[in-house]
Amino acid sequence: MSVQNGFLALLTQGPAYGSQLQSEFLCRAAHRRVLNAGQVYSTLDRMVDQGLVASAGTTEDGLPLYALTDAGRDAARQWLTAGPGDARPDWDEMLDQVLIAASLAEADARAIVDDYRAAFTEKIRWLTHEADSRALLAANRAAELGARAAIEWLDEVAAALEAHPGALVQARSPERPRRGRRPAEPADAR
Repeated sequence: MSVQNGFLALLTQGPAYGSQLQSEFLCRAAHRRVLNAGQVYSTLDRMVDQGLVASAGTTEDGLPLYALTDAGRDAARQWLTAGPGDARPDWDEMLDQVLIAASLAEADARAIVDDYRAAFTEKIRWLTHEADSRALLAANRAAELGARAAIEWLDEVAAALEAHPGALVQARSPERPRRGRRPAEPADAR
């Protein structure tokens, strides 16, 4: 869901086309190496079906633009103001959410960092107090170390946000990605 939520967050800056969203997502969530075009457009199609985005016309050269609907704006706002909803936070989801939120002025990155920190702290508490099987000992220790690493990184992000408010915020790149999905040709034009 982080790609979908990331796209919703990026669309708070205004309408965009698929390759533009792909480029912005990868720029802001630099830990990701690849986000393939098929994933981009299938995610956008699913978001249209879910009523989160709608057509916003086309670019000058015919690329379809997508814009948030009211439901999409609400979903983006929720993702940009709160961390995980459960005590089992995911590392990649955390990176996507924190990095993208920190890059957008309308996000509350500090609240997201605090929510993830609390979730990883709870995870450590559970792992160190509830684990009673020797078979799970190695797996629990690995998960505990991962949670401690997440907290350390979150503390660094919180310190950066505190020391330099807004320093991580990025405007949409003026550079235009080269590719994009062209609208389908009408059946009667073939």
